[in-house]
Amino acid sequence: MSPERPPEPADDAAAYPRPPGWYGALLAANPEQARRWMRWAWVGGLLWSVWLTWWAIIGIVSVVAFAPPEGSGANALPVRPLIYAGVEALIVGGLAMGVMSRSRPAALALAAGFLATRLALIAMGLITVSDTRDVMWLAIYLLLLFLFVRGAQGAWSYHWFTHPRHPG
Repeated sequence: MSPERPPEPADDAAAYPRPPGWYGALLAANPEQARRWMRWAWVGGLLWSVWLTWWAIIGIVSVVAFAPPEGSGANALPVRPLIYAGVEALIVGGLAMGVMSRSRPAALALAAGFLATRLALIAMGLITVSDTRDVMWLAIYLLLLFLFVRGAQGAWSYHWFTHPRHPG
């Protein structure tokens, strides 16, 4: 006698009704799609955090190893961008972990914070479109922003599907 198989999960969208109106159009169709969106946001945040950490470590090592001798009149390498990269790596990494643990505030903070920092960098003139390398970085920023916004949508969708409203 073989053990009974567990019931197959429902794949149809009727099993997971979306909220009415425009709010429902922004949500995922089912919890699995919401998990995928959050997973991709987590992967994007993790890769961005690792990249910034690597860049900050290499920069700090080069500042320490190649510092000009004192009294030579040469300027030291700038440290502020390295500190900014390290802080951003910690924040993005932490918020990406929050997205993976299905935290709606973390998902919103990740998407909104990434958008706000990129707009600030554009306003300061640090992000421009002067050559092809800048266009490549702009495309990377847009891809990450897309993943983070999808992660926020996934977190809201997952909450909608797993926390049904009390009737009445």
